[in-house]
Amino acid sequence: MNDMKKKRILAEMSLLLVTLIWGSGFIATEYVIKANWGTSLIMTARFIIAAIAMAAALNKKIMKITKYELIHGSIAGVFLFLAFYTQTLGQSATTVSNAAFFTATNVVMVPFISWAVNRNRPGIRTILLTIMALAGAGVLSFKDGIFTLGTGDLIVLLCAFFFASQITYTEKATKGSDPARVNFVQIMSAAVLSAIVFIIQGVGIGSADVLQGILPILFLGVLSTCLCFFLQTSAQKHVTASNAGVILSLEGIFGGLFSVLLGLEPLTVNLVIGGVLIVGAAILMNIE
Repeated sequence: MNDMKKKRILAEMSLLLVTLIWGSGFIATEYVIKANWGTSLIMTARFIIAAIAMAAALNKKIMKITKYELIHGSIAGVFLFLAFYTQTLGQSATTVSNAAFFTATNVVMVPFISWAVNRNRPGIRTILLTIMALAGAGVLSFKDGIFTLGTGDLIVLLCAFFFASQITYTEKATKGSDPARVNFVQIMSAAVLSAIVFIIQGVGIGSADVLQGILPILFLGVLSTCLCFFLQTSAQKHVTASNAGVILSLEGIFGGLFSVLLGLEPLTVNLVIGGVLIVGAAILMNIE
């Protein structure tokens, strides 16, 4: 096995670990929401914690951040902020499994964003798989004989678009740069944006149960944000954005599974069929 193949396999294993942690992240987010932490407070806390952890890990490497890493890391950070803000806001108005599976539709969006940026027109297969993923979203939204795509579901679909943009842009941002420094810049950018929104909204923390939310927010900050995005940016130096996207799409399965196992929602036929259609489309999208 040559060195390049070893690096690719290690990168794919890293992304699989990221997927597992992100699936758990939906549960952590749900517990923080139940502790009455508002969206902007959750965002500010998770990204400040992540930035501090990343700064401690990087130490003096922070001083070596290049202009290229600063610019592209900041742009990636804008997409990161928008993705997590809309995901957290959307999850507060829908179920954990819907949030997880609708987020997974970002994989079928990646080729279309790549088309817009690089003029790589998607083929008929991609279009058919996109329809398959949309059918899965439709099944998830079909309850009691009525199609109900709620506000929370729509917001999470918007989050999927921002995640697809972040995945696509990260591939560009990590070329010829240090992934750890790029990750620090994008996390810092997201932290600054989160703090600005928190201050503008003027949302206090008086109603938030700090003790109940502290452990899950630490999980989100240290593991789900700092560690996972370091692993993602490192891995994307050795795998394509599309391959990274298909592995990361499995977070929908983990998120839905953990939600059912922890009793946060029941296992339904719609949940199984809708989830299989969405994740299946994401996997097939990148199988030649």
